[in-house]
Amino acid sequence: MKTLVRGKYVITDAAARETGIIEDGAVLVEGKYVRATGRFAELRQLHPEAAVVGDGQQLVLPGLIDAHSHGRGLSPLQKGVPNDFLENNLFDWAFMPVLDPELITALCAVRHIRNGSTLIHNNAFDTTGSGAADQAATTIKAYLATGIRLAYSPGVRNIDRLVLDTDGFLATLSAELRAVAEPLARTDSKLIEEEYFALFAELYRTYQSEDTRIFLSPSWAQACTAEFLIRAKEEADRLGKIPIHMHCLQTPVQKAFSLRKYGKTAIAYLADLGLLDENTVLAHSIWVTQEDIRLMAEHNVAVTSHPSCNLGMRNGITPVYELLRQGIRVAVGMDDKTINDDEDIIMELRMMHKLHRVPGYRLDTPVLDAFTVLEMATGHAASVVGFAGKAGALRPGMLADLIVVDLDRMLNSPWMSDQTGIADIFIHRALGTDVASVIIGGRLVMEDRKITTLDEEALYREVRKAADKGITSAMRRQAETLQQLKPYCQSWYNTWLEPEQHAFYQVNSRR
Repeated sequence: MKTLVRGKYVITDAAARETGIIEDGAVLVEGKYVRATGRFAELRQLHPEAAVVGDGQQLVLPGLIDAHSHGRGLSPLQKGVPNDFLENNLFDWAFMPVLDPELITALCAVRHIRNGSTLIHNNAFDTTGSGAADQAATTIKAYLATGIRLAYSPGVRNIDRLVLDTDGFLATLSAELRAVAEPLARTDSKLIEEEYFALFAELYRTYQSEDTRIFLSPSWAQACTAEFLIRAKEEADRLGKIPIHMHCLQTPVQKAFSLRKYGKTAIAYLADLGLLDENTVLAHSIWVTQEDIRLMAEHNVAVTSHPSCNLGMRNGITPVYELLRQGIRVAVGMDDKTINDDEDIIMELRMMHKLHRVPGYRLDTPVLDAFTVLEMATGHAASVVGFAGKAGALRPGMLADLIVVDLDRMLNSPWMSDQTGIADIFIHRALGTDVASVIIGGRLVMEDRKITTLDEEALYREVRKAADKGITSAMRRQAETLQQLKPYCQSWYNTWLEPEQHAFYQVNSRR
C-alpha cells in the first residue's frame, strides 16, 4: 500500500537545515519505508492511487525520539513522591505503587505517541531477580502491541545499590542500624553479573530486529564492577558495537565518589577501562569537567540530556552547549519527568533550547538554533539508540516514522511573520497537543488525535483502578525502613561535597 503524507512544510532532515525543507511537500510511504519525498503535486501525479494523510496545511517531520526513558508511564509525582535530589529519591521511591508492566508500558507508549514520539528507548532499572526475564519480555511485547518503535536496554547495578561506598557507609552506623542496612546493601555482584548477561543474551536473541533494538546498560557507571563494565564493552563490540547506555555524573555526589574511589573523574576511569567509544552513551553527564569533555569528544562518546528531569531532581544543568561545540552528539531524553508531567517531547525540546542559550555573555556568541535542537530528537537520538541511518530523517529507504502537526494555532493565534522559519516556529511555539497524526513503520497509529492500536479510555480506567490500590503493607514496611536510613545517608554524602562556590546557583563545574 502507498500513502502520501502531505504538508504545507515537510522537514526531511534537521541536519540538512533549510535545504531539508520542502514547501507544499509530501512523503511517499510504501510498506514500512519512505520511498520518496518531493512536491505533493508531482508525487500525486506519479502515484494517483496512493492514499493521502494530511490536509496540506500542516507540518510533516520525522517522528521524535525519546532517547532515555524508564518506562514508568506515571511520573513519581503522580505516584505520590515529589522529585528531589536523586540520593533522596532513591529512598523515597519505595512508597510508589507498582503497576502491572502491561498497563504501565501501554500508558507510557500512548503518552509518547500522542505527543509525537515514534521511538522510545526504555532503559529498564535494576533488571535482576527471578522474575526479570518475564517482566522484560512482557514489557517489550506490550510496547510493540501499541505500535511504537522500541529500543530496550535492561539496566543493572551489581554493587552499591543502596548507597555509594557501601562499606564506608555501614561503618558510620550504629550496630542496630547496621543490622537493618546490611541486608539491603550487600549484593552478590558476580551472581548479578551472570544473571544479567544471560538475560541480555535471551532478550537480544528473541527481540533484536530491524524494527527493535536491544542493547546493554550497566545502569550506573559508578555502581558496576570494573569486570562488569569491561565484559559489557566486549559483548557490545562482539555484536557489532551495539550501544552501551550508562547513567554517569548525574549528581555532584557521583562526581565526588569517583574522585574518592578512583582518584580521578568517572570519565577518566572509564577511559582507562577502555569504555569510551563511539557506541558509549552517557546519560545526564552534568558534572563533567573540561578535560572530561575533551576525552569524550576524542572517543566520539554520545550523551543523552534530560532538561526537565535535571531541573526537577535538582541535578544541575548538563553543559550541552560546550558538548556540542566539541562535536559530541547530544540526544534528548524525557526520563519520565517532563516539565508539565505529560511526556511532551516537543516541550522538552523547548526546554533544551531555552536552557542552553547562555554559555557566556559575549554579544557575538551564537545561540543554540532550532535545527540543532530538533536534531537532538531525530538524527542524534536515532544514532544513540541503535537506529543510525534507519530512523530520525525522512530519506528514501529509511523507516517511515513521521508525524503530522497542525499549524493553525502556531501561525494564526493571532499572527506569525512569514520571515520566521518553520523550524523556529516549531521549536518556539509547538506543543504535543498540536500533533494530529502519527505514522510508525508505515502504520497509522494515531489518526486525527485518535490512537488506533488500543482503547485509550479503557486503558486510563485500568491504570486508575490499579493505582488506587496503593502499596501493600509489606512494601510500606520496606519503605519505612529505608526512611530510617535516609538521614544517615544524607550525612554520609554531605561530607563529600565541596563548599558552595561563588555563584548563587551551583549547576555544574568546569573542573
